Amino acid sequence: MLHKRISLLVTLLFFFNAWTFAQRYKFEQYDLEDGLIQSQVTTITQDSKRRLWMTTLGGVSCFNGKQFTNFTKINGLSNNFTLAIATNGKSNVYVGSSKGLSKYDGRVFFHFPDDNTWISKIAMDKKGKPFTLKHGSLYEVSDSREHRLIISGDSLERVTALESDANGKIWTAIKGKGLYHLVNGKWKNFSAAENIKDLLITDILADQFYKDKVWLLTFQGIFILHNGKLSSPYPEITTKCRSIAQDNKGAVWIGTNKGAYQISPTRVIHFSSKNGFTDNIVNHIFKDAENNIWLGTDGSGLFRYTNNSYVTFDETQGIENRIVMAVAKGPKPGTLWLGTYGGLYEYSQHQKITKVNIPSRHEASQTVNFLYSDSRKNTWIGTPGGGLWLATGNQIKRIDQPGDHLAYNAITEDFFGNIWLSTDNGCFLYDPLTRKTTQITKNFGGSLLKIGRDSLISGTPEGALLIVNKKKNKILDIKALNGSGILCMLKDKDNVLFGTTDYGLIIWNQKTGKTRSINSRSGLGADHIYSLLKDTKGTIWVGTGKGISRLNASDYSVLKTNSEDNPLVECNQNAILQNDNNVWIGTTKGVLVFGISPPTEKKVKPYVFISGVNISSSYQKIKHTDTSQIFLPYSHNHININYTGIHLSNPNDLLYQYRLIGLDNKYSQPVGNSSMNFTAIPAGSYTFQVRAVTKAGLTSANTAAFSFEILPPYYQTTIFRFFAVLFVILFIMLAVYIILTLNERKRKFRLKIKLEEQFKIRKQTAEDFHDDLGNKLTRITVLSEVLSSMIDKEDEEKRNILHKISKNVDELYSGTKDILWSLNPKNDTLIQLLNHISEFGTEMFNDTTVSFSSAILVSKDSKLSLDMSRNILMIFKESINNILKHSNAKQVKFQAHISNNMLIITLQDDGSGFDVESAKNGHGMNNMYVRAKRIRAGFNIASDFTGTKVRLVINYFNPKRF
Repeated sequence: MLHKRISLLVTLLFFFNAWTFAQRYKFEQYDLEDGLIQSQVTTITQDSKRRLWMTTLGGVSCFNGKQFTNFTKINGLSNNFTLAIATNGKSNVYVGSSKGLSKYDGRVFFHFPDDNTWISKIAMDKKGKPFTLKHGSLYEVSDSREHRLIISGDSLERVTALESDANGKIWTAIKGKGLYHLVNGKWKNFSAAENIKDLLITDILADQFYKDKVWLLTFQGIFILHNGKLSSPYPEITTKCRSIAQDNKGAVWIGTNKGAYQISPTRVIHFSSKNGFTDNIVNHIFKDAENNIWLGTDGSGLFRYTNNSYVTFDETQGIENRIVMAVAKGPKPGTLWLGTYGGLYEYSQHQKITKVNIPSRHEASQTVNFLYSDSRKNTWIGTPGGGLWLATGNQIKRIDQPGDHLAYNAITEDFFGNIWLSTDNGCFLYDPLTRKTTQITKNFGGSLLKIGRDSLISGTPEGALLIVNKKKNKILDIKALNGSGILCMLKDKDNVLFGTTDYGLIIWNQKTGKTRSINSRSGLGADHIYSLLKDTKGTIWVGTGKGISRLNASDYSVLKTNSEDNPLVECNQNAILQNDNNVWIGTTKGVLVFGISPPTEKKVKPYVFISGVNISSSYQKIKHTDTSQIFLPYSHNHININYTGIHLSNPNDLLYQYRLIGLDNKYSQPVGNSSMNFTAIPAGSYTFQVRAVTKAGLTSANTAAFSFEILPPYYQTTIFRFFAVLFVILFIMLAVYIILTLNERKRKFRLKIKLEEQFKIRKQTAEDFHDDLGNKLTRITVLSEVLSSMIDKEDEEKRNILHKISKNVDELYSGTKDILWSLNPKNDTLIQLLNHISEFGTEMFNDTTVSFSSAILVSKDSKLSLDMSRNILMIFKESINNILKHSNAKQVKFQAHISNNMLIITLQDDGSGFDVESAKNGHGMNNMYVRAKRIRAGFNIASDFTGTKVRLVINYFNPKRF
């Protein structure tokens, strides 16, 4: 226990040394505008999911850090006038009101038998059993009723206080009897001190850091009972005390009728409206699982004390204008000067801020642009047109001439004691010995940096201006700085850090000439850099246009900080200073003071839980809040999962990472949304997991999970698949059998038809030759013999015989024209060939369901060789025959045209198509390619499910082809 005391004392002494000045403390307030149901908060507690619950005189509110969920009589409360609340490990919430006790299980309210008695206090032991205090009597609560307890043996006893300590031990105070606590199921008197019986105790706190030490709030003031001795060490707190709590550093918080007090071994702080809190009554103080202190007030709502790593000085501490443009050490020992747009202020060791009078009536003299403390401990004051002033001891005098209206933006001292002044009209050198001012440059200057005994850099809107030997000056040739305005600079070993207007931080190595850039994409608050400082611990402070960033000086990496430790403020140019162990930074919202070595405090990890699951289908929507595994039919595979992260210290700093095990085992990138929607999830077992993570990289202590299984549809079950495979096998066997049987039948039928056709053809051919050629040739022979017997040429009979001979010859020719067509020389032209193919197609598709059309767009005719004509004819006769036999086409189109001296003949159908590569092995397909190659023509067959296209391309004007 001794080491705990020493550690606590060291911690408190650090805070005492660092922050024992007048300041405004940061409290976050939540009231009606934020969603709180009513502004009179009576009690605060926290459930197992780290949600805050609070009672008010208008109902109950539940707070998750971002939003309030409110409960009233409409939601099931017995009465809106609620005074007490407590939770147990089973997520049950007990509410005490003017109508008795109620229990909320997350869905509905259960009301205990109503006796219209106000419940003023509820306490929970370590097993989660509630105790209530009502009308001066103590009750133990079972599942459905309350049992009154008699502690002292006196049935008329009056219990004035009820409390549960950090270990779940129940404490009570009885008027005139003393202090009792529950040990192993028995009530024991804690102290034998007689004078404790005279106190009317209203609240109790068992100290967590000191054994046998109990704090007592009474009508007579604050008392401490320690090792059997009773004392009253804080007589200065005269306001009536109403509530008490202890934070994780050991400090005790007291809620009073006028604000609150924080008591530590070294100091007592009264929080009121003067330093950021309220003067209203504080009904209850509560420390949550993240060590935040919450204060419930009467009329001002809910407050959270934010123990940031910084404090703020602004109007509340006496500064008339919160825009602090400069910070420097004052001419008096132990003082700091603050330059603002409302004048000059001094902060002294006595924790007071007083205004410093600049002896000038000129309005511009009251606006301080820059402050600088030189080696002689004098303080230089630069104004925008109101003069350059020097403070030595108690005297402030003007250095420049009254007619000068320069804006002094930066001041520094070189190694020889000369003062350099950066103004809107250039850079000037002031010699303190001769009191003469010499203009060195004419460039607008915003900052100054010494980099050697005889050299310095002036930051200008056009870049960095190097000044050597008080006269030579040139813009540094640093590519990364071209066109950059320089607002501030810092020398760190061989590196020079340039704070720019738009490009963030540029780091230039003087020896190597290399540069690197650090900007908002690297983690800086903004790319507008106003101030730079390296503290004695090796941390580089960067004041930006959107907050304060820190760099590790070893590698210039951006240090991660919580957003609450990095307020969103706009820093002012070069307004930064380290004083002792604190860094002072001037901003547009006052001056912020940070400790460079704040005590390390273990960060409490956030908590996350599944707040609800929506399971929907096209037929219904199911609301599911139980996170145990569920089984869903395949039609309910659209799931929306809602989750809530609790990080009361900084709720806006919270992000989420999730994964759905079963689909993806990797966590997602941190996102801000608090719900995920999964659609069309395939059948299988899944577990959704989500964890909360802060922007500083702190991951939640737990991982919230929800398991579910999507049942497969019947057609994906094993039984169905077995019978489906069996059915397919049987079906295939049956199909093969049928196909083989039909093919055999078709083969026999075709063979029969073929034999019959061959017979018919042979018979018809014989008949044709007999009827047409045999008879007519015989007749010609007979007539020829008759003709030969007639000598007289003028005989008409001879003429008739000759006419008949000619007629029979014509008939013979007409009957055999299909056979003789290819042998007829007059048909050796291109037009005749194309027309004959067209006529052949018309004849072939006549009396069928196939529609045949042709488009012959050939105007130039030429004679074809017999070989060319015969091969073209056979290619397309084969194609037409194939279409008729195999394509199942409805339309066939024959086309021929000439394009770019090439004859293009196509035959296209809309049939079912075929596999061209497989068909090439067939005799007919192979013959077509051979015939095309024989006449040196391009030939192609394209086929898919939309039809087949046969394309023949011939060089029409190449005489070698014809």
